Order: sequence, then structure tokens, then C-alpha cells
Amino acid sequence: MKTPESKSEETKQRILTAAENIFAHKGLDGARVDEIARQAKINKRMLYHYFGSKEKLYQAVLKKNFTKIYTTGMLAATQGGGPKQKAEQIIRRYFYFLADNPEFVRLMGWETMQDGKYARNLLPEYLRECWPELSSILETGVREGVFRQDIDIRQLLVSVNALCLFYFTRRGMLQFIWPEDMTSPAMLEQRLEHILELIFNGILRKPDRF
Repeated sequence: MKTPESKSEETKQRILTAAENIFAHKGLDGARVDEIARQAKINKRMLYHYFGSKEKLYQAVLKKNFTKIYTTGMLAATQGGGPKQKAEQIIRRYFYFLADNPEFVRLMGWETMQDGKYARNLLPEYLRECWPELSSILETGVREGVFRQDIDIRQLLVSVNALCLFYFTRRGMLQFIWPEDMTSPAMLEQRLEHILELIFNGILRKPDRF
């Protein structure tokens, strides 16, 4: 038998799932609380009880996804291997998170149109948490002669995000370039390998020339 706590958590997750789907397709302004409640199979009062407002529910959806990205990235960062292997795993996990979560990709499109109004209030917390680990990987790579010494970690993070996210946000527009489905396993891996090649060609230390 389910406890009241487990029932409450199950209801909250059902609301978040419904909200993510509707926010992804209609944006914050276009989404309606009635529609979210109906899809979650609850009454509207319960939604307000758990989340307070449509805006706070939207922030909770973003936070849920940012937490998944953070957890996935930090798991890759703490696994074995050298700095290059860890960096590759972080990029790989992020790329496939985007591939597996198209609704999050849509949410980022809406956030971009709003100049990151809500995401920019949440992201600094996650960056503070992951910054020491990311910096440690980079510093270790520099110390071991794997990475160049002049890498700006901020520029690197922006470049990785741009290369990965752009592929999914512009997929519908760019599909005509390829006869294959851009989200097929083979195409995803091909794109990821291209991204990794670009990134590591930029940050790996070149052999000394005599």
C-alpha cells in the first residue's frame, strides 16, 4: 500500500511530466494551468497546492532537467580515466541527454526567446557546484601536458553547449541536408564524433616541434 508521502511525490512527478510536455510545446505564456491539470489527471487546486503558480511550476520543470544534466555530468567527471577521457565522457553524456530529452531542447528554445529569464536564475547554482570538478579536470590536463595552457573554461563551456544544442534546436530546419534521420543512432554518433574532434583539436596540447 502506498504511503501518503509516496502518493504525494507521485502526484508531483505527474504534474511535472505534464507541465514539461505542455511548456515544451506552448511555452510559458501559451501554457494553461487547466490543460496541465487535465493532462496530469488532478484538479487545478492541487497543482497550486504543490507549486504555487504557473511560473513556479515552470521553474520546477527547468530545475528538474538541470539537476538531471548536473547529475549526469558529475557522474562522468568522477569516473576513472585521465582528463581527456573525463572531458569526453562529460560531453558525450550531455549530447545524449539532449538527444533523449527533446522536450528539454524545446524548453531551451522558449527560454532563448525570453532571454533566459528563468534559466539564468537557476543555472548559477549548478555552475558553482560543478565548477571545482570541471576546473580540476582542466588543470590536471594542463599539468600532465594533455591540454593547452591558455584554455578559457568559460569559452569552452559555451562552445560545447553551442555545438551540442544547435544540432537539436535546428534539426527540423537542417534535416534536408542529410537523407538519413538526424536522430538515428548512426547519425547521432557521427555528429558527436565530429563535435569531439572539433573540441579536442582546439584544446589538446600540440606536440612540440623542433
